[in-house]
Order: sequence, then structure tokens, then C-alpha cells
Amino acid sequence: MSEDEACRRIDLARLARRFPKLFPLLASGEITLSAALVLKSVLTDDNHGELIEAARRKSIRETRELVATRFPSPDVPSTIRKLPEAKTPAPPPLAAPVAPLFAAPITSCAPPHLHAPAASAPVDPPRPVLPPSAPSRSLQSAHRIEPLAAERYKLQLTIDADLRRQLETARDLLRHSNPGGDLAPILSRALDLLIAELLRQRFGAGARRKASRASTTTRPSSSSHVPSATRRAVLERDGLACTWVNANGTRCNAQAWLELDHRHPRGKGGGSDTENIRVLCRAHNHLAAEQAYGRAHIERAKAARRAHGRRTPSEIQPR
Repeated sequence: MSEDEACRRIDLARLARRFPKLFPLLASGEITLSAALVLKSVLTDDNHGELIEAARRKSIRETRELVATRFPSPDVPSTIRKLPEAKTPAPPPLAAPVAPLFAAPITSCAPPHLHAPAASAPVDPPRPVLPPSAPSRSLQSAHRIEPLAAERYKLQLTIDADLRRQLETARDLLRHSNPGGDLAPILSRALDLLIAELLRQRFGAGARRKASRASTTTRPSSSSHVPSATRRAVLERDGLACTWVNANGTRCNAQAWLELDHRHPRGKGGGSDTENIRVLCRAHNHLAAEQAYGRAHIERAKAARRAHGRRTPSEIQPR
């Protein structure tokens, strides 16, 4: 284990020794290690029974929201600040090689017939000390959403100079209705417009007057055969969630990487009516294609698309 993982388990062992009720729940998996450590800062002799019971079978995200609801924190101010530049220390100078004590080799006093050829041990060249690498861009741009109280969250992310200028311009233009310059109303209005545009593009939502127009010149052939009216009906029926149901009757409900799928494949004569179209996440859309055509056929089709420089569908496009 890394030092961090070992430290986490030591902290958890001490917490469970203080509150033994955690031991059977950790053993059965009803409370995970991470969720138990979220409770560490708020558990007391008076409330530990209630909080541990409330955290059973909850994810770490749900456990954080539970703690934030029971122990709310104040709202954080809207701020934009420049991140400090990471300074890497200069590598230390390489040590000079040590001169041998004897210029001439030492001869042995053993008889000549006992001499063995001396094997010269390879000497590794000195390795320069490399400076620590700067944090990767993916790490710097990682966002974080933390619950502060009931229905209140803290958002933290890294942005570039262009997005900062856009935020400041929008804040200045909204000063009449948002005198305090809070960034939350700006993000809310911007996301309302973005979501409406994406729903219009992918499901035809809000485009009823243009539904009858031909779209062969503006949409690729892989998605133009599904009318906007059908897309809207599927959206109203299925919602923005995957509709895949496993053998146990459990629905997937994933809300990312959604795509439209033909229940009866289009390549086998399936139509584009509302009853034959459903919303699936990319993983289950791929699984449905493998069940309909076979894995070998799907892999050949993907290889052919890559060979012709075409991308596989990355947004909602029916199969």
C-alpha cells in the first residue's frame, strides 16, 4: 500500500475501535471505507449510532450530502484568483568522479596457473537528478463539487484566461440584476441556454416548427433518418437516462454518454418509429449491437471506420 492508503486504514481502525458498531458494517460492505472516513469528523459518543445507521448502504457522495445536511457549512464567496506558478528546484550539480587510489593495478602473489581473468564490473554512469514534474493539466483542471448544506454545494475548478474574461464580461453586463456579482446566476443562465441548445440538437426539443424540413444537408446520414418529432417523443417518454434493464429487472439510469438505439436494428429492417427507438448509454448501446450482430462484426465495423478516418459516434446517434 502507499503511505496514503496505509494512513487511511490506520485512521479507520482507530475510528472503529472507538465505535465498534462499524466493524460488522465494514465487514458486510454496508459501509465502505471511504464513507466511514467521511463520518470521522462528526461522530461523537452521542450521535454515532444514528449517523452510522443513516449512512448504511450509501455511496460516498450520499454520505457527504448526509453530513452536509446534518452539519451545514456557510456558503463560500464567489472568487476568481490566479493559481500560483509551480516552481521546480534546480537539479543539484553532479558529483565529480573519485580518482582511484592506485594508478597501477595491484598484482597478485599467487602462481600464474591460479590466475583467473579479471572480469571488469560494469560501472553505471551517474544519473542526473531530475526535477519533480509539474502537475499535469488534467490534474490542474479537475473540478470538484462538495456539499455545504442541504441543496447547497461548493464548486471548484480551474479555468483559462479566455473563460475568465467571459465570466467577468457576463458579470459586468448582469450588474443591474445581479449587483453583488455572484457567479452562480451567471452559470445558471448560461447552462440553461446550453442545455436548451443541446436538447434541440440531439432530440429536436423546441424545434416543432422546423420538424418537417429536410435535414439531409445539415445532419449526417447516421442520424438524419430519425425525425425530430420522434426524438422529442422518446425524450418525453424515457427522459435523460439510459433505459437498459438487466436480467434482474434493474434499470441502468446512467445520464452520461447517451445515444439513441433501435430496439430492432435498423440494419435488419427496424423502423424509426417511437416504439422502436430508445435511449441507451454508450456501453449498453454497444452491448445491444454485439447481441444483435455479434462481437466480431462490430469490431470489424469499428476498424473499418478508423481506417477511413471516421470517428465512432460520440453523441446521441441511433444505431
